[in-house]
Order: sequence, then C-alpha cells, then structure tokens
Amino acid sequence: MVSIGADLPKTVIFALKLNLMKKILILFLAFTLNACNDGDFDVPVFEFTEKVNVCGKYVLYIASTKNTEVLVLTLPSTALGTAPTVALPISATVTATYRIFDKGITATYFCQDIPPLEPKIIKELKADGGTINIAATEILTNSVVTGYNYEITISNLSFNDGKERVFFESFNFGTIKINN
Repeated sequence: MVSIGADLPKTVIFALKLNLMKKILILFLAFTLNACNDGDFDVPVFEFTEKVNVCGKYVLYIASTKNTEVLVLTLPSTALGTAPTVALPISATVTATYRIFDKGITATYFCQDIPPLEPKIIKELKADGGTINIAATEILTNSVVTGYNYEITISNLSFNDGKERVFFESFNFGTIKINN
C-alpha cells in the first residue's frame, strides 16, 4: 500500500498542512468580513442644543448645533395652558418629527406657511408612538402670575419608517418660557 507523502519527512508534511490551514482560514475570513454589511442603516444621533425654538405658539423644535438635525413637535392649542400637567399621546394632530437636512436651517424655517425648497430634507422620521408630557409652573412677579415655564418630556417615543426603528423610553425635549 502506497501512501502520499510517505517518503517526506514529518516536518515537511506538517508545513504543507499548516500552509493549507492558513489558506482555508484566510478564505473563511474573507467570506466572513465580506458578509458583514449593515446596509444604509444610520442611527440618528439625537443630540440637540438646550434651546427650544417656538414658531407661533404650537410648533416647537430643537436643533443640533449646526441646525442640520431637528426634532419638531406640533401641539394643539390646549397644550400650553395653565394646567399643572398635560399628557398628549402622539396622534394625527399631536406630532413629533425628526429631520436631517443637507444644510443648516434658518430660525424662520418652521415659521413659514410654505416650507422653503432649501435646505433639502435628507431623512425624515415621523413618530408613531409616545406621549408628550408638559409640566407647567407659574412665573410669579410680586405675587402676580406673569407667565409660565413649560418643561416638556416625551415618554416611549418611537420612530418607525418600515426600515428602521428608533425608541426612547424617556426623552427630555426642554423648557420654554411664555410670558402673559
């Protein structure tokens, strides 16, 4: 019976097997690394400045430092009243929208009846769940109510566009001050 490599020393056989194992390992790693493609999934950063911007009385938004990312809330007229707490579920009339723009927006972008064509919206996610919680505290001057501070948080905030889902158990939107 003839065996392949029977005349070769054991060190040569070991070297040949080691070389074969290296090639198999390189091939395996090449397939593995090539298969790890996460696609176009970009997780939104959701890092905004502390300033809450107001357009009219019922459109509130916070922006990133470069004004290229915004979170916009549209509230009903009853939202910012004198009640100490208000809880508004996300609905067709109470909305939260996250947008990414190709350039920074101006301070009047959301205050216009017809939004401008520039900057372009790169990505938009509309909230499909959550509750906007508003806590009102009176601003007193000489024992007279001169306005209100509204602290706004959003609980169970969920964005889902069919391709990706972003969820926050609790999101601190910010505080706005409205004088009477």
